[in-house]
Amino acid sequence: MARPWALAPGLLLLLAGCSPSPNQLKAALKKHPEILAEAIRAHPAEIMEALQAASDSYQKVAQARAAVAEDERIGRELAAPKQPSLAGNRAIRGKPDAAVTIVIYSDFQCPFCRRDVPVLEALLRKYPDQLRLLLKQTPLPSHPYGRPAAEMFEALVRQDPAKAWHYHDLLFGNQERLGREGMAYLEWAARETGADLARARRDAAGPEVKAVIDADLAEFESFGFSGTPGFIINGVVLDGAHPQEAFERIIQRVLAPTAPSVEAPAP
Repeated sequence: MARPWALAPGLLLLLAGCSPSPNQLKAALKKHPEILAEAIRAHPAEIMEALQAASDSYQKVAQARAAVAEDERIGRELAAPKQPSLAGNRAIRGKPDAAVTIVIYSDFQCPFCRRDVPVLEALLRKYPDQLRLLLKQTPLPSHPYGRPAAEMFEALVRQDPAKAWHYHDLLFGNQERLGREGMAYLEWAARETGADLARARRDAAGPEVKAVIDADLAEFESFGFSGTPGFIINGVVLDGAHPQEAFERIIQRVLAPTAPSVEAPAP
């Protein structure tokens, strides 16, 4: 096979002379791709190292720019916060008068909701005096036991919020059993909390619980969430499951609103 310099002497003279323009280089490589292939074969390690370094650099710049964009979004939403309803007999975890409220829109059969349960527990441990969680019920039509689970949870809230949260932990801790056993598992979990099961059944089927869940679903849809879980943190939206750092970015902004923003990197 002929070498590239045998195939394109005019091209090599161009590259060896005055610095070619980007368009000239692009045209040359498009016409003679064998030159690039020959270079890769001759120096694979060096070229791969250079490509990896370029990729790493690009990712760092992209991440920094994304962080700046997220800071800007948080600032805009804190200035014009979403206003979920906090009234009524709702299940709250954490300090009742905390500075930061995370409203959770959740479905007991949603695997992504389960993924964020330990994240929220870690946040409560880290911010015991600054944070409260308020759970709302947004069961999806695709989950056959999502609505009955939500109804039982709200029924237990009317007996004892602590029992309702125990039920919450049982369901998310054994989500597969909920899918397999359905209503039998819901009633087992309610009984396991020590609640009055007969009363819980009545309340779960009653108009008050129905109205609460219908209102939660309507609010969830009004905020334009793409699915469960959804979160509103002091008016700032987080759509979908997120790592702890995403919540903390907003929490710290609420607790220290004058903190400086990250500067955008140079292009």
